[in-house]
Amino acid sequence: MARSEEDQRMPVIDVDESEEITVAVRADDLLEGDTANPQQHPIAIALRRQFDDARVTKTETLVRRGKRWFRYEAPDKRLFKQLQKTLME
Repeated sequence: MARSEEDQRMPVIDVDESEEITVAVRADDLLEGDTANPQQHPIAIALRRQFDDARVTKTETLVRRGKRWFRYEAPDKRLFKQLQKTLME
């Protein structure tokens, strides 16, 4: 996952599996986003409306709050596909 040199110096905290984030992904996020790019993933775009920064890959979700990154589990692929289908209809 590409993070800037400054970001790489910030600590990454693994969040408990039971902790989840709920985020509103808009149709515009899907149109502007690129699921192959962690910074431009539609969910990362939506997360940046709530947090300082975000990256999303197939294996993890990183959210920056201040000078700390928090690592969450990756988004549910099945739910994301359903969201794409619903918003793009």
